Amino acid sequence: RRRRVGSMLSAFYGIEGAQGACSSSSPVAAAAIAAAAPLDRQGFDAQQHFDGLVATGTVADVLKSANAVNAQVKDLDGDMNMVIYENYNKFIRATEVTTLVKTSVSELEPDMAKLETSFVQIAEHQRKVEEGVYGRAREIELLLKRQRVCKKLQVLFALPTTLQRCLDRGAYGQACEAYSTCVKFLRQYKQVNTFRAVLEDVELQMGRIRSALDSRLCSSELSSKDAVNSSLTLLDLGDEPARILRDFLIGRTAAQR
Repeated sequence: RRRRVGSMLSAFYGIEGAQGACSSSSPVAAAAIAAAAPLDRQGFDAQQHFDGLVATGTVADVLKSANAVNAQVKDLDGDMNMVIYENYNKFIRATEVTTLVKTSVSELEPDMAKLETSFVQIAEHQRKVEEGVYGRAREIELLLKRQRVCKKLQVLFALPTTLQRCLDRGAYGQACEAYSTCVKFLRQYKQVNTFRAVLEDVELQMGRIRSALDSRLCSSELSSKDAVNSSLTLLDLGDEPARILRDFLIGRTAAQR
């Protein structure tokens, strides 16, 4: 009965699929439903049903059928009232939720306005910070470049002193390396008085270093390894290979005696 009531409610509210569900049932089930519930058949003729019931049944059967119909009508009314009540409750609940959402959105509008203002202020502060940092970054970069230039100039100006220390310690290889690193720049800008003075001092120190290397190369007390190193240093300084070879042979010959 509950299933029949549900199908009737579905048909009453025009729910799609109610007729399809009835038509998709098996023929046996359809016959059973038709026999058990003639009032539920499509195209039911009330007058014909009443005439047939009066003609074939007794007074008791007619009363029983009338009571059954009345009971079904009450059940349908109760179910319909229940459906209407449930739908009404859902509608009221939806209305309340909609009202709450509108209220919440309205309450959020001041906060959203404050948040938007805060974002604008943050963007403005960020722009100011970037401008300040960018300016300082350019200044720092410029200062770093100047610092590197100053360090290079410091190395250049200290080159004569460095060569003198190398000469005093006998570190001729280091002196040659320092000279080779700086002499190109000094010769390129020798038109500047300061660099020309440094270059003159450097060439003076390198002349002393060459003389020391020549004397050392001819010495009989120099080891073979030191003699080779001295020869290589003189070659790096641009001396004549023939003269270096001659001095090397003189020193090695003297060392063999």
